[in-house]
Amino acid sequence: MLPLPKPDPELLDVLNDRQFEADRASRLPVQFQADGRNASLVRLIAGGRVMHLGFADHGPLMADKRAQGTWLHDQVMARSAACIGVDINAEAVAQARALGVPDVHGLDVFEPAFAKLATQFAPTHVLLPDVLEHLHEPVAFVRRLAKVLPQVPLIVSVPNGLSLRNAWNSLANVERINTDHLCWYSPFTVAKVLSRGGYAPELWWSSQIAPASSPKGRMLSALAAWRPLWADNILVLSRPV
Repeated sequence: MLPLPKPDPELLDVLNDRQFEADRASRLPVQFQADGRNASLVRLIAGGRVMHLGFADHGPLMADKRAQGTWLHDQVMARSAACIGVDINAEAVAQARALGVPDVHGLDVFEPAFAKLATQFAPTHVLLPDVLEHLHEPVAFVRRLAKVLPQVPLIVSVPNGLSLRNAWNSLANVERINTDHLCWYSPFTVAKVLSRGGYAPELWWSSQIAPASSPKGRMLSALAAWRPLWADNILVLSRPV
């Protein structure tokens, strides 16, 4: 695991509701990762025992992503010492099994069976990539993870509401969005959700979903390297408190 910076006491006070500011200029130490979201996530879990939550992605896309070598769960399995996948979508879990994906489970994290599985597997990392924005009660979800796995770091990624791509689309008076999403996040707001759920956010990154492969993509990536808050995705490493 990466060495951790000394926590900022003022930031911790704000995240934990001991201090309030109506118009805070939040400058979290977000670092841009040019090799894309999947590579950044896999780097964080390499060699660990990984519980990958929401592993199934959108069911119809799994076979195509596997064929292209871009499916995150395949990459996690390849780089971890051990890996299990958990997803609430029973149909998508069944599709994954039909594709030959091992050790996948159709469970709700609030079920007793999830706690039993987590205890038996004893992960060193919990991976929650691009899931929070789909959840009706994200704080309760995160709090459940902290209760079941009180010593295990949580690695989260979310779409970035501050991305330059979003700003560009807004110039045309358009919002481009996955229609299953309930919200956008920023570095601060995802940290706030994690904090209210019982975690201490410690490191932040930003990335594009995939490495740049077109002139437009290379331009956006270069601009995000200059201003990390413009990237498409935010990643956070946090630990239970």
